[in-house]
Amino acid sequence: MSTPMDSRYTGVSELPPYRALLVVDMKDYSGNAGRDQTELTKLIPEIMQSAFERAGLAWIWARKSAHNGTGDGYAIVLPPELLPHLLNPYLTALQEELEHRNRYRPHFWNGPIRFRVSVNVGPIADSGENQLGDGSGAERVVLHRLLDSDPVRHLLNGSDPEVTQVAAIISRRVYEDAVLARFADDPASLYVEAGAEVKTYQGQAYLRVPKPSGYLLGAGFLKPARGPETPAGTTTPPAPSQPAGGFGVQINGSSGPIYTGSGTQNNTLYHGRER
Repeated sequence: MSTPMDSRYTGVSELPPYRALLVVDMKDYSGNAGRDQTELTKLIPEIMQSAFERAGLAWIWARKSAHNGTGDGYAIVLPPELLPHLLNPYLTALQEELEHRNRYRPHFWNGPIRFRVSVNVGPIADSGENQLGDGSGAERVVLHRLLDSDPVRHLLNGSDPEVTQVAAIISRRVYEDAVLARFADDPASLYVEAGAEVKTYQGQAYLRVPKPSGYLLGAGFLKPARGPETPAGTTTPPAPSQPAGGFGVQINGSSGPIYTGSGTQNNTLYHGRER
């Protein structure tokens, strides 16, 4: 009979250490010429590191244990107590760093560099030496499922590429541990709950956009249930309405539509049936 002290014992196992996980993925990476992709692959962790420095958190980048490239992205593993910093101020610093980089980007790149970001926390293999297999585990799978989900992809598709450079999605556990518990010092109202379904994964997640723009301002972060289909089979949000008389863009606030822009503005409450 095997016992827990016997090497043949196949029963209960100890949990691997809890770690904070962060991964970024560059939108439209494959749209760049093959000869430029190597440079972009090397640039992604450089941008991430610069964003930590911009936020005054260079010491956090230095504490990463497991870390590796994903071709069009990069993932890092950190001690769990650093999780709140990955939300505030890091997401805003990453947006600002990309704004700076994109201002001076080469003309031959396929548009500005824009990142989807996913954050999770949980038990992960980690030897502390970035060995093969480190950073693996069920929560690492969740990290990438969230990154590939429609809700966070919609955030970049529905925003101005020259304005919104970062769209983030965080797991429910991150939201509860860092946001609701106030360790991140981020108002919960900055996050929008969304269901994420990718392959066999289904779960609740939360969306965060440091600098929303375009369609997101008028219609919110969530993808509409139905919409016109493009030839590629993706749902394209309709453009914000443009009323006659030069009122500008319509923003649907809680008290009714508000029009911005040049010309006479009519910002009175809408008294008809709720829209």
